[in-house]
Amino acid sequence: MNFPQDPQQNFTQDSTPEASVDLPSFKSEPLREKTPAFREFEEKLASLATPEEKIALGLSFMRSSISQEGTPRFREFWEARREVLPQFKTNINASVRSKLWGEYVELTVEARRLKEILEEQSAFAIEQIDLAIAALEREIANFDTLVAQGEGIQFPEQSPTIQSKSVVFNQIQQELNLLNTLASRLNGLRKEVVKTDMRMRFKTKFFKRLSSIGDHIFPKRKQLIEQISMEFETGVEQFVSRHFQGEQVVGAPYFSLREEIKALQGMAKVFTLSSAVFNRTRLKLSQCWDQIKVIEKEHKKEIHAKRQVFQEGRDAIEKKIEALAAESVNMELSALDVAIEELNKEMRQVELARSDVFALKDKLSALRAPFIAAQQEKARAFEEIEREKIRVKKDKISQLKDKIALLLKEGQKLESAALEESFGTIKEEIKQLGLTKTDQQQFDRMLRQLKDLSADVKANALINLSEGDREALENLRTVLEQKKQRRQEIKEQVEQYRRTVGSSNLDFEKGMQTRELMDQEKKLLEKTNASIEEIEQKIAELEG
Repeated sequence: MNFPQDPQQNFTQDSTPEASVDLPSFKSEPLREKTPAFREFEEKLASLATPEEKIALGLSFMRSSISQEGTPRFREFWEARREVLPQFKTNINASVRSKLWGEYVELTVEARRLKEILEEQSAFAIEQIDLAIAALEREIANFDTLVAQGEGIQFPEQSPTIQSKSVVFNQIQQELNLLNTLASRLNGLRKEVVKTDMRMRFKTKFFKRLSSIGDHIFPKRKQLIEQISMEFETGVEQFVSRHFQGEQVVGAPYFSLREEIKALQGMAKVFTLSSAVFNRTRLKLSQCWDQIKVIEKEHKKEIHAKRQVFQEGRDAIEKKIEALAAESVNMELSALDVAIEELNKEMRQVELARSDVFALKDKLSALRAPFIAAQQEKARAFEEIEREKIRVKKDKISQLKDKIALLLKEGQKLESAALEESFGTIKEEIKQLGLTKTDQQQFDRMLRQLKDLSADVKANALINLSEGDREALENLRTVLEQKKQRRQEIKEQVEQYRRTVGSSNLDFEKGMQTRELMDQEKKLLEKTNASIEEIEQKIAELEG
């Protein structure tokens, strides 16, 4: 931008410094109401005598108008500029005029550049405000959808009053939560529009849109606040009338009512209630709380008195338990159990706290602990003995199985008599073991094998006998059979004599004769048995 070297040469009616400067595209209107700072500037300007001083004062005021913190005072800047401009037409030193004129032009250009920056910022702010209002309008249009997507209210379980109407409260408060959020954003946008520098027509447009949004928010919000306030106050009144009748507290334990009062007071802060309802319900619940406190205080006194009684009863029982503990050292467990039962009966007749009863029973149980420990020790010793017996028995079974296996392996080399003797010994040992059914079955299978082996050995021995030994063996078997038949006849005769003697039809003499005959037959039976054993032994020797 080119300025004349001598501004004085161009100061005509059509060629002024204002015309020669590239001024802003807008024209500033004169101040409608002068600020105290500008009035003070005018007074100082009027008091100065020389044009140089007036121009310097004007330039200082113009500089302060656009360099202050916050929004520049452009109206005061342009008004001061108008006041200063005529002073350049006066008779001023050329060098001073040129210097002051340069500052004047520089401040004008700076003001214009600052104005452009602020207009850009204002445009950006207007765009953001427009977007925020548009988003708010969309949310108002989709209000029902947003309410359905919101999270439900968490209601306290301690308040049946609230739980019974939880569906109503949840529906209303969800809408109020969204409306409260929208109302808060609406108020924030209004404040943003007020403090943002923009042309009045833009502010008017924004305020109309915000007012339209407010028409959708605030009436509905007011209606819902009245509705939820009425529901909540009705619930509180029902709660109070149901449980607090004058000075009486009825219908539920005081501690349950105390928790419900806490829950109601807490929900009063969660719900969006009107101030009047909030204050009224708070006052009613506070009065109920005071009544609960009085009852709680009386209850605590009763509990304290009961605790004293409980303590006395516990002390008395504890002394008896201590005495019994000293005596139990020399007592049997049965006698101790009788004494403990007596103390249990006495405890049932004394007022004791539940915890005291458990503690005293634990002490009584502790008295039996040494006896129980001794019994457990005996049981463990007995178990150890039994385990040892089982181990020994298993070892014997194992050894006996090994013995049978060895006998089955080496039995063919033994004589029939030795094999029979070993077979009999093993059978006797098996009987003494007291085997289980499974073990017995295993041994039966092994004994059958051993028995078959013994029969084979005996058969081989008979096959190898000489002709004379075989004939003698056959004669002995014949005689043995005859002897066994004779023994059976003698047994039958003895039995017949015994029945005869046992009957009551015989006289004394016949009875004596029958007894003599029976004694003779018994002696004959003994001789026959001995003869049979002798023959069996000879047969065994021949067979072996």
